[in-house]
Amino acid sequence: MSPKKKIIDFASSFEELENITQWFDSTDNVDVEVGLKKFEHGLELASELKKKLSEVENKVEEIKKKFT
Repeated sequence: MSPKKKIIDFASSFEELENITQWFDSTDNVDVEVGLKKFEHGLELASELKKKLSEVENKVEEIKKKFT
């Protein structure tokens, strides 16, 4: 079996990343372990979002080429 491609919901992933950022901004005494886990998850989300944006940009370019 081939591994399934993970499909992300862009809006909810972006909101989750914003929530992580706000958590760091609003928390005075960050627990190192919790902070590390949130930081790692935030980087994963950012990477997924960046990849998705790149895919969309490529698709837009393909569509534009059809009409120029």
